[in-house]
Amino acid sequence: MTDFTATETDGGGAFKVEYVGVAPFPTERFVAFLGKLKVQSKDFGLVPFRLLGSQRYVMDQIAAGLAQGVTTFVILKNRQAGISTFFLALDMFWAFEHKGLLGVFMTHKEEARDDFRATVEVFFAETPKNFRISYVRHNRNLLILKNGSRFRYLITGTSETKKGGLGRGGAANYLHSTETAFYGNGDDLGEFRSQMSSLYPHRLQVYESTANGYNHFFDMWDQAISDPTKRAIFVGWWRDERNQLPVNHPFFANYMPDGVKTSLLAIERKRVREVREQYGFEISLQQIAWYRWHLASEKEGDQALMDQEMPWTPDDAFQATGSKFFTVEALTDCMRYAKKQAFQTFRYKLGMKFDETEVRQVKDVRAELRIWEHPSRFGYYSLACDPAYGSSDEADRTVISIWRCYSDCLVQVAEYCSTQPSTYQCAWVLAHLAGYYGLTFCMPILEMNGPGQAVFDELEKVRRMASEIKPHDENAHIRNILANMRHYFYRRMDNPGGGEMLYQWKTTHELKTRAYNQLKNGIGSEIIIFGSPGAGHSLMAENLIDEFWIFVNPIVLGQGIPMFKDKRIKLKLITSKALNSGVVCMHYAKI
Repeated sequence: MTDFTATETDGGGAFKVEYVGVAPFPTERFVAFLGKLKVQSKDFGLVPFRLLGSQRYVMDQIAAGLAQGVTTFVILKNRQAGISTFFLALDMFWAFEHKGLLGVFMTHKEEARDDFRATVEVFFAETPKNFRISYVRHNRNLLILKNGSRFRYLITGTSETKKGGLGRGGAANYLHSTETAFYGNGDDLGEFRSQMSSLYPHRLQVYESTANGYNHFFDMWDQAISDPTKRAIFVGWWRDERNQLPVNHPFFANYMPDGVKTSLLAIERKRVREVREQYGFEISLQQIAWYRWHLASEKEGDQALMDQEMPWTPDDAFQATGSKFFTVEALTDCMRYAKKQAFQTFRYKLGMKFDETEVRQVKDVRAELRIWEHPSRFGYYSLACDPAYGSSDEADRTVISIWRCYSDCLVQVAEYCSTQPSTYQCAWVLAHLAGYYGLTFCMPILEMNGPGQAVFDELEKVRRMASEIKPHDENAHIRNILANMRHYFYRRMDNPGGGEMLYQWKTTHELKTRAYNQLKNGIGSEIIIFGSPGAGHSLMAENLIDEFWIFVNPIVLGQGIPMFKDKRIKLKLITSKALNSGVVCMHYAKI
């Protein structure tokens, strides 16, 4: 955030920088402007613009942000909350108020762009002349007003179509980005933001979207929460007063069979409490009735989809989608846990030769290499590499995942993900990471489809080059970089007791299915941990333990590691049983 302006001084062409601040939000004038607008409502047709509770909340949050000098707003919304329409009205008002505004409408696909254009046309047609400024041109690419203000229409494209692009040219001082979570390339959006003005006193950046999994929009939201120069605004389904069934509605009795005395489900009680604690908002039974109807009728009972599109809190909105094999609930729980883990970021500088490869630590969370745990001298590691375009023409990222291997589990310790490296550079990064994590033992697994063979050939070339280096040579350290890398030998899953080991073996569909199901069972099913107070403390800190089996032995030690540490947990006794040995087994569930 930079609240300065530059003015030319007398002579010499020098500039003096002065603090000017951010202009306040003109609430009264904007509300008066809205009173003259008409919008096309899905419920009532063409009607005067009336602020909904969700829209008024967003307006108040923006006014409060501008008063604090914040000009960038990331808005996580529920579907059909009227937020896009509200901001289109704000877009027009801003262009009318501030001559020469350089604005941008940013959408994810052409259909959304066309909807924007149609809404703008309705605004111009229905707004009294003394409350608007006529336009000179309005086509698929550009809106130019007579006061010199203009808006460009930009289409980013989605991950499925890849159609669109933000380009490199064209500065702006006002941006309205809609459904940002569905953009095909978050990196392009980051580059475009660098073109935005940091001096214009009426500058504004708005990114409003429903959630779409843990992608670039989640990163934007997460950053806006902690960044004082940005503001994160959450619009839950309960802020819209239309989302309720009155007591006299014919559907109310279907979803509230005991009327106002109907009990809430456990998940409803939990979420009502979370909304009350986080936002000070009390949800009514009429709203609960509407939520039950919408979940059953409109979402066909799909709770994960309902959470994403009609969230109670931001945590509900972000669901780990994109997999048809694992359950959404299991993936979401894993992603929420992973997102809380601290990591360091690094960036590679790749030259024309392997020995020119450099890596340096950076603070940019978008850097291609993330490390959660550096190598241990006592660790055994496995690296899995999937080169870009190995599975399809759309898979444009090279991914290397590094795991520490234990006797009963694998723990991810690092990940490399980038669109930049060529096949031979992919081999260099793989070799470099294998050398870094190969203090004791390191085993790479390479996807051989597509460009995988070229990566493998380059990796073998690096091996031969390293073996030919003499101990006294200047780059002798490369000799040892792959010393502990082992070939991956595959033991067939259909013959676990046998000794047959295979090198460069391709799995069949049946064996892949068996392997995937074993992994699915580990992720999607219940997990029991015996003992291990250290792991128990970590899991309790994240509220991931639902039930406890406590065995009390008839021995007093007087010392040891406490089972519960720095945390008060309310438990309910389910069963208890005294064993013949004198041990008492007690089964508790978390309340």
